[in-house]
Amino acid sequence: MNLKRKHIRTGRLGLIIFLTLAGILYLASRKTETHAQNQVPQHVRVSAISDWSHHHVVYSRPSTPEQSLKLQLEPRYQQQLQKQNATPRQSAQ
Repeated sequence: MNLKRKHIRTGRLGLIIFLTLAGILYLASRKTETHAQNQVPQHVRVSAISDWSHHHVVYSRPSTPEQSLKLQLEPRYQQQLQKQNATPRQSAQ
């Protein structure tokens, strides 16, 4: 009878240790995934083609929805918007 109780205690202790380690590993992996998902790159580099026509064509804001739809198809207009909304580069110190 004493041997049976010893096996039960050993089994319970093993189960407790196993569940504790499984919980720790689960929480550690979950924390790593959350941290990686929340990371946002500070600088995103966007390449844009530019030729002489980009310097001589300046688009004004569209006054009608029809003009706005037409300009959405114009790549030079899209690049002009990107340049206007770009944040200035910071110098490395």
